[in-house]
Amino acid sequence: MSEFWVLVLLLFLLLGLGSLEYFFHKIKRDRIPIRIHVNGTRGKSSVTRLIASGLRAGGFRVLAKTTGTVPKLILPDGTEKQIFRYGVPNILEQKDAIKEAEIQKVQAVVLECMALVPFNQKVSEEKLIRATHSVITNVKDDHLEIMGPEKSDVAIALSHTIGRENTVFTSEKEFLTLIENSCKIKNSRIVPTSLEKFSKLDYMRGFSYFEHPENVVLALEVCASFGISPEIAIQGMWSHSPDLGASFFRSYWLGEKNIGFGNGFAANDPDSASFLWEKAILQFPEHKYKIALVNCRNDRQERSEQIAKEILSWKKYSPDLVICVGEETGVFLKTWTKSNGDGSKLFDLKNSKAGVVLEFLENIRETKVLVVGLGNISGFGLEFLSLLKTKEGSTS
Repeated sequence: MSEFWVLVLLLFLLLGLGSLEYFFHKIKRDRIPIRIHVNGTRGKSSVTRLIASGLRAGGFRVLAKTTGTVPKLILPDGTEKQIFRYGVPNILEQKDAIKEAEIQKVQAVVLECMALVPFNQKVSEEKLIRATHSVITNVKDDHLEIMGPEKSDVAIALSHTIGRENTVFTSEKEFLTLIENSCKIKNSRIVPTSLEKFSKLDYMRGFSYFEHPENVVLALEVCASFGISPEIAIQGMWSHSPDLGASFFRSYWLGEKNIGFGNGFAANDPDSASFLWEKAILQFPEHKYKIALVNCRNDRQERSEQIAKEILSWKKYSPDLVICVGEETGVFLKTWTKSNGDGSKLFDLKNSKAGVVLEFLENIRETKVLVVGLGNISGFGLEFLSLLKTKEGSTS
């Protein structure tokens, strides 16, 4: 047999094995009656966790998968299992999550969309998940280099995870009409959320970390569609473990110095960064000296440019100091200089360890300092949060 025919035979064999694997995947997937696909620019991991916790509190056996700061499987009993990757993230992870869900004999899966490329978002939904319920948290100015160039293009890309003939929940307001039109094309029903709907519940009071009201209302709306009362669902949400990148505001003592810290490392888009910066200022009104700690990633250089421009636009609550850290600070520094930013406010600590940055903060003369982490959570962000945790409970 010639080499050509050997190659043809191998090709058909591989195609056959692939088709057989996909056939069994569809059988496993279709055994799970509730499949919720969560997409959006910000808050995907949080909303995935909130929905799963609410469903669990309502008596559903549910498995969730988040791909946020650290990819996790959240099992039906609420315990978490880290997903270890060998190489770059791949949407075929969703297939593995479905397999685990079938093994766990769950009634529902809540899967965070892990694709950025619009085509991969479409494949993830139509071939792997086939959601019975879709969620789009919001549309923000992030990943424009992949889903852009315009913000409206991001909305179109996110709409690729809207399933056919299902129910779509969203907190998005600016591009609601675009999402509605996508729903009409796919014969799906849309449920826009409203902060006022659950206002009598006082749903924000029980969280141990800072959660966005829009995320909570979105999750409550999803749970309500399955007959779970808001009073029961919110109890599950209050008791769940947040993503490692979840925002929080906390006070720490470094010797004689008090640091008011706001974790906005995972607030990657300009709007979210601005919101958390102002929230931190309100949270720590006595900490007059304000520092933006910006973690820059080499593979997110457009984001560094966006954050630099955003900080420069903060006229009312301008930072007294901007510290650049991370793998590649050059784009941030260049953007700051080109935009006529005050060079005396900028300090470059590229590739510095968290301990070095903490020591730098200790040496600032002011006794009460506000520090807000921005830009990116991976790498330095996680290292810094881990080091800060060792300072909890310490006093002057």
